[in-house]
Amino acid sequence: MKSAKNNAKNETKIIQLEELNWKQINSFDRKKTIIFIPLSPLEEHGPHLPVGTDLLTARDAAKEAIRLINKKKPELTIALFPSIPLGYSKMATDFPGTVSTQIKTIKTIVSDVCSSLAKFGFKYFVICTFHMDLGHLKGIYSGMNKAMKTHDIKIIEPWGPYFHNKEVEKREPKVGFDTKKEVHACFRETSLMNYQYPYLVDPSYKNLQSIYRDLFSPRVIGKKFKDIGIIEGYVGSPARADSDYGRWYFQQIVETYTQATLDLFEGKKPSELPKKTQMVMRSMFWMK
Repeated sequence: MKSAKNNAKNETKIIQLEELNWKQINSFDRKKTIIFIPLSPLEEHGPHLPVGTDLLTARDAAKEAIRLINKKKPELTIALFPSIPLGYSKMATDFPGTVSTQIKTIKTIVSDVCSSLAKFGFKYFVICTFHMDLGHLKGIYSGMNKAMKTHDIKIIEPWGPYFHNKEVEKREPKVGFDTKKEVHACFRETSLMNYQYPYLVDPSYKNLQSIYRDLFSPRVIGKKFKDIGIIEGYVGSPARADSDYGRWYFQQIVETYTQATLDLFEGKKPSELPKKTQMVMRSMFWMK
């Protein structure tokens, strides 16, 4: 186990934008600087996980990815923007602790943050989100596209394409049951939190029964959890959680952020959301 001293030493390797003055920021080589922006909402995650599950995961994975990139490409400057605890999460708004913004708000936030930095010559941005609600992603991608049309910059969001292309299911270790139905505050996320923050996981998860719904079905998009019978705020089987799986899952996120960022800097085309996912997002014109 790493000592607190070693952890503190590792933390010093992360350039946190809010801790710098403007002259320090201005000294960065624009051609070799990449800015990570963690962005996920506070959202209920069942009776057993913290509302910050998605935000904590996005932030922590971003930090680990930055450390990896620093080792692989020490000539790059990777700066971490303060985590933004906002996102679209209408489905979970029946539960206290969920803070859901409008889709257009996320679009504005992503566009304005990137544009503000682009005005001073910064060119590369990585949006780190772990919240896979299609309304949330619609806001992010709309904001990315708006900013990239206005400025000569490149912005990527790595986890959405990985997640929605079912890469987790294709690569995950065998766990002895079908994980396709694990959607929210489920086996995967409970395993993740058991690995990252075991002290934030309520032990009641061990007694939660399995509950399944297809949250990405067009028939339920736009509805709230309680509208479709989800009264405890989770979909899946959290009682099966395993911290070893959580370690594997976390590393998948870190490696996805890392490789996508290296590809971005090298000018490679980023992975895209599946065509079906893009089509559903475009059809959500009536959602706010």
